[in-house]
Amino acid sequence: MAAPGPAKAPNDLLRRARLRMPSPSGSGRAMSRQELAEAATAWLFADTGREFRLDETYIGKLERGEHRWPNERYRAALRAVLGAAFDADLGFYTMRGSPLLVVGSATPVAPRGGLLGGASWDGASAEALAAFLTDDRDLGPEEALRLSHEWRVIDPPQIVEMGAGRRVGRRLAAIVTERADALRRMDDFLGGGDMHDLVRRELRVTVEMVRGAAYSEATGKLLLSAVGELCQLAGWVASDAALHNQAERYYLGGVTAAHAAQDNPLAANLLSSLAYQKANVADPREAVLLASSAYHGAKTTATATTRALLLERVAWANARFGDPQATLRALGEVDDAYADTDPGVDPAWVYWLNRDEIDVMAGRCLTQLRRPARAIGLLAAAVDRYDDTHARELSLYLSWLAEAHIYDGNIDEAAHIAARCLMLSTAVTSARGTERVQLIRQMLAPHHGNAAVDAFADRAAAVLGPHPTG
Repeated sequence: MAAPGPAKAPNDLLRRARLRMPSPSGSGRAMSRQELAEAATAWLFADTGREFRLDETYIGKLERGEHRWPNERYRAALRAVLGAAFDADLGFYTMRGSPLLVVGSATPVAPRGGLLGGASWDGASAEALAAFLTDDRDLGPEEALRLSHEWRVIDPPQIVEMGAGRRVGRRLAAIVTERADALRRMDDFLGGGDMHDLVRRELRVTVEMVRGAAYSEATGKLLLSAVGELCQLAGWVASDAALHNQAERYYLGGVTAAHAAQDNPLAANLLSSLAYQKANVADPREAVLLASSAYHGAKTTATATTRALLLERVAWANARFGDPQATLRALGEVDDAYADTDPGVDPAWVYWLNRDEIDVMAGRCLTQLRRPARAIGLLAAAVDRYDDTHARELSLYLSWLAEAHIYDGNIDEAAHIAARCLMLSTAVTSARGTERVQLIRQMLAPHHGNAAVDAFADRAAAVLGPHPTG
């Protein structure tokens, strides 16, 4: 008897694209599979004058990953109806590899000596990194912890000077880094759903440059640092768009690049970013291990501001795990580290961490630990200094302030804050923001009959549709 083939991964990109579309019925709910099929069929008839037979069964097969490459006309219709620029945006591809970053071989290449590679970084190492980033299979639960250990005990590889391809000098490598910084600052104002395509394109181009260009060892380090920074940003925006498996691959691939570039603080930032995601959507125990490993692996080389950032993620992981002592200890260490901050020596990617952000994280941790009184003071003072141009962050922070008020019994105030949070969340495409609003809806539901709560609930239903829990 033949062995069963590999399980087909669901096409979450297509499903999410459909769920972002409103039903044409005007009911306020998301577009159904049948409605998508009908809309695509209508588009095809208008475009070709011919009748096609798409139905919900076929859309279901696409969303379950049973078919990954519809014919050309069907792809065009689905792109048009769902507002996608490229096939990859809907999870369609012809080869085994990621729909998000198509570079390298169709068959994943196993890196020598594990993901961090061997004694040297050369063309084969770059191919291996590209293959890792293009593999769409789910990662095992041990991958991140194993890599975090290897990163701390394996010496960085020697970068072999690349002699083939277009010559890349230090100035072009610096421009790549500047572009990464520009994208990072765009993320201050846009949600993950808006940013993901921009960042993945930039990452694809940069990885191609590392794979196919000629450059010196010094320039290679600059390029690999740029890859690491782009991987961190790609992971961040993918996580914000609820693409958690893709985000983990970006983060771990970025650790590989940062390690090769001998940039320990950047590698630690990538690992702690992954710890932050795992604290939110996976096992907080694993998050604690990852965040702690990231901090201890870079604390001797990181700037004071970077140490504060790494310690913030240690605190958050412990808060999600439910360890008050470890959380409060880490928050105290954040304050101690930040007292020595010197922006003149900080890496570009830590520019956003300031006193307000530190207070917000402390308030979030205290809310998570059900200590609302102190949390309210920290969060309220910080959010008052943000304006609506930072809609995603402000929406998220207000959601924590609303949650703290609920724990403190201030239901009217929580509902008023939740209403503002809802308004801001509609201005950006952020799965995290929507999830937080839905959580506040659920927490306020038992207070039906309160005028402020009912007003918020009505507005939320009009904007988001009925709550999934009813």
